[in-house]
Amino acid sequence: MRRPWAEQERGAGETGEPRLSPQVDEAEAGRPGGRRREFFSRGLFIRLALTALVLTVLGGLAYLTVSADGFIRRAELAREKSKLEAENAALRDENQLLRRKIERLLNDPGFVEDEARRKLGLIRPGETVYRLSEEPDLTE
Repeated sequence: MRRPWAEQERGAGETGEPRLSPQVDEAEAGRPGGRRREFFSRGLFIRLALTALVLTVLGGLAYLTVSADGFIRRAELAREKSKLEAENAALRDENQLLRRKIERLLNDPGFVEDEARRKLGLIRPGETVYRLSEEPDLTE
């Protein structure tokens, strides 16, 4: 007699008893109308799916954080960019001042004379130079 809750394999054995499928709950197999045991219960499947999802998200976040194009590298590049932009602005301002100075040296004889006096210590004929020390001597 063949039972509806069990599967019979060919060549089941010498007794002719049907072999139970691994999916049949053996505690239920002896009762008519026994239920098949699922390989994954619904709750276990949901927990495994959620665990896989969480691990995937965490792995993705870890990759985005420490990879060559990750958040940390992008933050470092942003800091370096702002530093270079500030340095570039300072150099642009310095260039503008130097251009103005060149223009004055080419067109203003008074400026040339002032620069020669200041940098080279030149004086006009008949002028007397008095040099004062910057720190007064208070020991006397």
